[in-house]
Amino acid sequence: MKKITFVYDPEISSEKLDELLEMMDPKPDKKLSLDQVSIENLGQNECFACSLSDIQLHQLLDQAKDKEINVALLPHPEMIQAKKGFGINTNFKTAWQEIQEAEEIPEIDLMQVNEELAFNSLVVGTSLGILYSNGAANFFDGVKTRFSQLLNLFRRVKLKPYTITYKNGEEESKIDIAAMGVLAVAHCESNLIFRRVIEQSGLDDGRIHLLILAPKSLFSLIQFGLQNLFFPIKGGTLPRFVGYISTSEACITSTETIKFAVDGKEKEKQEIKISLTEERVKILPGASIQEKETTEGPRSINVSRLPTGRLKEELLHSYLPWVRHATAEEFKDLFTLLRTNSQTSSTYLVLMALSTMIASFGLFGDSAPVVIGAMILAPLMGPIISLAMGMLRQDGLLIKNSLITIFWGSIVGLFFSIMISLITPLEVLNDQILARIRPNLLDLGIAIASGIAGAYAYSKEEISKTLAGVAISVALVPPLAVAGIGIGWMDKEVFGGAMLLLGTNLAGITMAAALTFLLLGFSPFRLAKRGLLISLGILAAIALPLGLSFNKMVNETSIIQDLSGKEIPHGLLREVKVVQMEPLKLSVTILSENALDANDFKEIKAEIEEKIGRTASIELTLGVQLGEPITKAKE
Repeated sequence: MKKITFVYDPEISSEKLDELLEMMDPKPDKKLSLDQVSIENLGQNECFACSLSDIQLHQLLDQAKDKEINVALLPHPEMIQAKKGFGINTNFKTAWQEIQEAEEIPEIDLMQVNEELAFNSLVVGTSLGILYSNGAANFFDGVKTRFSQLLNLFRRVKLKPYTITYKNGEEESKIDIAAMGVLAVAHCESNLIFRRVIEQSGLDDGRIHLLILAPKSLFSLIQFGLQNLFFPIKGGTLPRFVGYISTSEACITSTETIKFAVDGKEKEKQEIKISLTEERVKILPGASIQEKETTEGPRSINVSRLPTGRLKEELLHSYLPWVRHATAEEFKDLFTLLRTNSQTSSTYLVLMALSTMIASFGLFGDSAPVVIGAMILAPLMGPIISLAMGMLRQDGLLIKNSLITIFWGSIVGLFFSIMISLITPLEVLNDQILARIRPNLLDLGIAIASGIAGAYAYSKEEISKTLAGVAISVALVPPLAVAGIGIGWMDKEVFGGAMLLLGTNLAGITMAAALTFLLLGFSPFRLAKRGLLISLGILAAIALPLGLSFNKMVNETSIIQDLSGKEIPHGLLREVKVVQMEPLKLSVTILSENALDANDFKEIKAEIEEKIGRTASIELTLGVQLGEPITKAKE
């Protein structure tokens, strides 16, 4: 190891100096205060082990310009930025031990901003402090800092215009963007945000590293902040709104005054030049950084998703919205597709006829796979999603065309399901039909989930439209077919229940799809407000009978749970079913070891009524166990 000279703060007390020297084992070759250091007389194999403040370390390095010196760092109460930037251990004794164990002191890159040396980082943009953190002294301070930053995520943020010029290989490139701010470091491991999203950067790779944060909504910003503050993932994928530049030098300009901070010192200028120092300084980083910065970092440029052009102008116009507003270019293709889907076509009517026929046969056959096949074939997704967008953007023509298409599709579906019910000699309420004539709030939840799936799929080209079509048609074609069966049977309860489910699903899907498009930024809230209020009113009106039905289902379940498997003096109750709620009618099987007579049946009825706390009409099935087997008698 080189000869080590311990360089200390001239203002340190003699007691504190003795305390530091006591922790140094082995002892340094020499000890000098900073004002006693002479760079001119420095030996070639001599190393300065410095316990200095950031300001004092700047003074030392300024003296060493054009001189080749070896520097190692020890913690100091006012060495904040250098300690973070070089990963110096906060424990003095441990940091001294790391210096002793180092085989050599490497040359490392040092970043300078407008020719001012930066030990740690450059932070451009005042609002960028929302996400910027380098850790805390202890766990509780860390939690406090994180919650403070989390609350700050909800404040108003405004993007600023920036022009970034950088070298891409031998070529010079330039981008004009709207951004929240820029982070720049020489070594990614020295910064919390960088080391979570960039694998490595290299100590001496000749490049600086820039992260450009350009969120298009507060929602995406909060999501990124929550992950980095509370659920960090080492080497995670960069969010879509974060650009990355690795370059030897860069220049940031703006039409406005740029507010920035170099190692925490706030400044203002209209141009920021970032580069590496020409002098190759040998500084020993902390052991953790040496271990992780063993290879060169990525030579990549990722700026393709940053907001430029018209999107840039829209984002600069006002404060960052809660949800991203789609640009005219992004909206154009989707709106063209939705207008096409809102038109009634022969293909649409043929598919409606076929899917309803298949669903009707599957319902009569009590076959779930056949009903699912009809769901996949159904073409109802297009006009319903178009209706949602029309209501969201108050587009009268789109609403009209979508309603007409849904109407004719429903008429065709009803016609074919009625015809099939008339020619089919079956009139049995099987499980598939019963499941669609007793709608409740659970069915509304299915409809809402289907609407979200459909709208999201239409807005994302990479998602298969078939999958969303299944999610939506699953809630519409079967009840439409059951409604037709109800007409064919002349059964108003079947028809009414199926139509309530159909209306529930249509309203739920439309409302959910409209809200999803709103959150995805395809309409401003001021334009969407009226359509959403109308949809919400319709949904509330439908939810009332659904709530009553759900309450009925809860009461039925409660009665079954109170009786099923329970012991009464005359035996064990099994196979409890609620046949009717008003007046209450139950079907119950009782297992008894003895034969029962009429008086026993009356007592059983009284015992059951006592259990449920109300009178009831009971269909009782008796199983009397006389050895083997069980014989059955019915009251």
